[in-house]
This record gives sequence, structure tokens and C-alpha cells, in this order.
Amino acid sequence: MSKKVFPLQLAVVLCWLLAGCAQPATPTPTATVAATHTPAPPTSTLVPSEAAVPTGTLTPIPPDTPMPEDTATPAPTFTSEPTATPLLPAEPDPAVGEQLWPALPCSACHGQKAEGDFGPRLAGTGLSFEQVRARVRLGKGQMPAFDEDTVSELQLQHLYAWLRSMAQPTPTPIARPSFPTQALTEMWYFVNEMRIRADFAKDLPVRVAADEAGRLQVVKDYSGDGLNQAQQVLAKANQARNDVPNESVRAIITEIIGQTNRVVQHFTRARAAGTYGEAWAEAAEAVYICRLDTLPWATQAVRDAGLVGTVRVRVVDPSGQPIAGAFVTVLTDHTPLAGRTDNSGRATFVNVAAVPALPVKAYSAGRVYHEWNFNVSAGATADGTITLPSLSGQAVAPMVSDAAIEPGAGPGDATVTFSLTVTDPQGSLDLAEDQIFALSPELGFAYVLLHAGGSRYELRTTLPGLPVGLHTWSFFAVDHECNTSNIIDVQYRAR
Repeated sequence: MSKKVFPLQLAVVLCWLLAGCAQPATPTPTATVAATHTPAPPTSTLVPSEAAVPTGTLTPIPPDTPMPEDTATPAPTFTSEPTATPLLPAEPDPAVGEQLWPALPCSACHGQKAEGDFGPRLAGTGLSFEQVRARVRLGKGQMPAFDEDTVSELQLQHLYAWLRSMAQPTPTPIARPSFPTQALTEMWYFVNEMRIRADFAKDLPVRVAADEAGRLQVVKDYSGDGLNQAQQVLAKANQARNDVPNESVRAIITEIIGQTNRVVQHFTRARAAGTYGEAWAEAAEAVYICRLDTLPWATQAVRDAGLVGTVRVRVVDPSGQPIAGAFVTVLTDHTPLAGRTDNSGRATFVNVAAVPALPVKAYSAGRVYHEWNFNVSAGATADGTITLPSLSGQAVAPMVSDAAIEPGAGPGDATVTFSLTVTDPQGSLDLAEDQIFALSPELGFAYVLLHAGGSRYELRTTLPGLPVGLHTWSFFAVDHECNTSNIIDVQYRAR
């Protein structure tokens, strides 16, 4: 291709124009940290999109396509020397894309190896080709649009093929265990059943009973049922601890026993409460422990013991059309796996816990979140489809604001605080305890933020050795009516 000439002044202007597309949000100072959690890097890894790199020439965007309001910045003009442009292969080729990258304006902001600089990291991007193409052609924020005279359609396909070729490889599956595992999987089953009873005790009374006395009885009934499930958890956990030779898994099971005993105390107090308010408060504590501790621990125990499989999910709207760019989380431990659907609405996760009802959840702004429980067998693949309807006419989703990562830059293994404000336009705040997220599809996991008082949610954690460059986290929340909030992206610059 022809060599591009960059006058010094133009290069300076270009850097200033594009710098804004990746500036970290100004962190909001926080006085108190709600909780500390230092997760190990997930052993399960999001598999890159199944969609093949597009081939052939795609139809150009019509010249009269309306531009978003924030993309008015014109593309800079580049001058080509009058030399012949070599012919490019007709099919997308990662090697050609790698050769093209340094000569095109992309590298000025996204780094010489697409590792991220002024602009975000693009190496191994999870975006679909159509999403990348729209961003290049239409621009966004202070990133200018680039026409075909600057980056041709075929060049763009080569570049995308190269970016996708740098995605993380599929990890080698964990060897299946040789020791008895029935008690371990049954322990997980009863932990999940205990969590369900806690959810019902907390959330169902106002929906099924009209007065305080009726609601109190609902809490007591489900708390009693929850006690029965808890006793099963304790029995299976003690048996599994004897079966499993792995000391780290045995330590997790011991933690599960301790957490379950705490849940038993709350269920017992709920059963003895004299008022609905007292009983409800105890049920709410049981839910908090089950969702944020016991179930994640149980899932990690199964996975770390070597009982793993694969999940393939497709996210669609009610008409069956794929939803590209939907967020998907898979419970794996205290730091859920996370990804984003490709253009066909698909995402794949490997080395996830092989359990009978693994929670897989899908989210998209302005839609109702839905969950599908996958029956995952060890060494097998479970497939499923999640449908996300739009919010109903009367539904009002929560709103998130003031999302921040503090500090916004530092080492890849720095200790940082993620924080977020969540408000409810209807005046009440009833959020799903385990679904206030700072989620990174690029890295493949999500942080769950914890209540820090009022409308603030925070998590202080140590980053798991991020590669140098910019990394984007998407902040959002879900309420108990399954409504997904708006989404705010915040970037952290790893040095």
C-alpha cells in the first residue's frame, strides 16, 4: 500500500483528537471501603467469539448515514506519496493486517501492537467486525471517523483478522478427578436450594400476602424450608471434605460449612421473630450470605476439584433475533466469568463448574435481565438460549452514575477501589445483591460491588496482573424486578 506522510503538526493534532476516546473517568473520592476481596485470576476463560472473521467485501455504509451527535469531529487528512499501491489478498489475512497496522492512523492512539495507549486496547477484541467497522466509519466521542480513502474496506477486514488472532487461546481442560465426587456435587445442589429458599423468604411475602401477619408467615415457612436445605448442605459438605484429597478444596468446603452455619442462625431467628420486619431482616441477611459467599464458594469447590465442562449461550430478543454486545456472566467463584456476545448473539465459556443448575445471566441496557440454569456435565458442552425482552411500559430501571476506579492508572497488579452510585427513579432501591457489576469482557471476569451505605456500592480489590494498556470496565446494576440499568464505561490504564 502507499506510504502515508504525517506532518509533525498533523501528528500532534491527531494525538489530541484521539486522546479523549480513552481518558479514564475522574475517580470519585470515597471515604470508606465496603469490602476487600483479592480474587485469583479465573481458571476458566472466555473463548473468543465463534463467529468467523468476515470474508469478502462488505457493503459500505451509505454516505447519507446520520452521524451520532458526539461524532462531529472530521477525520484528519493524510497525504499519500504518488507510489503504486500493492494488491492486497482478497480474503482477510492476519499477517497482512499486522503489516498494515503501523502505516495506518490506528496505531497512533491504540499502540504499535494494538495494546492500547491513548486509545483502548484492541488486541484480541471481543467486538464483532460490524461493531469495529461502525466505530471506524462513524467515530465516537473525540475519535474521528475514517473514510475508505484512509482505511479501505479490505484493509479493515485484514486489520480485524489480525486483532482477533491475538485473542487468548482456549485453555487446556482440567483433568477429571479420580476420587468420589457425588457428595461434592450434592453439596452444591443443596447450597443452591438453600439460596432459593432465602430468596423466597425475602422477596415473596409482599407479592403473595396482603397483610403483615400473612407476610410474616411466608417468611417463616420459607425459612423453615431453608433450614432443612441447610442441614443437607452440612451433611454433604462433611462427607465431601472426607472424599476430596485436595487441601485447597477441603479448605473451601470448611468455609462453606461456616457460612452455612451463619445462614442457619438467620433462618432460626426469622422463624422466632414476632414481626414481619424482624423476620424479613433476618431473611435478607441469609440471602446476602448465600448469594455473595456460600454459592460462589460451592461453585469454586466443584470447579477446583476438576469437575468442569463448557457452556455455549445464545442471547436473542423475543423475535428470535440475536442481540450482539449483550453482557453474559457465568458463576465460577466470587469473581464471575464475563463476556460479551458476538454478532450472532453467541458466547462460549470453558472450564466452568459441572453442576446441575449453573447460573448463566445475560444483560443489555434497556432490557429485562434473564438467567438460564445450565445443566453442565463434566467434560461435556451445555447449550442454551436466553431471551431478553425490552422493559415493559410501566417498568423503570435503576440508574447508575459516578462510576470510578481509584486510582485510574497504575501497575497491572495494583490495589484499586471500584465504586458506583445507584439510584431508583421510583424512589425505592431494591437491587439484586450479586448483580452490581464492574465487568470486563476483554479480561473475562466481573467484579461484584458491595453495599457501602446509602446509594453507594464499592469493592476494593487487587488487580490480577493486567497487561500494559487501557482496560475498560462496564458498570451497571440490576434490580429485583430484573430491570437492567444504564451502562457506564470506565477505563484503567495499566503501566
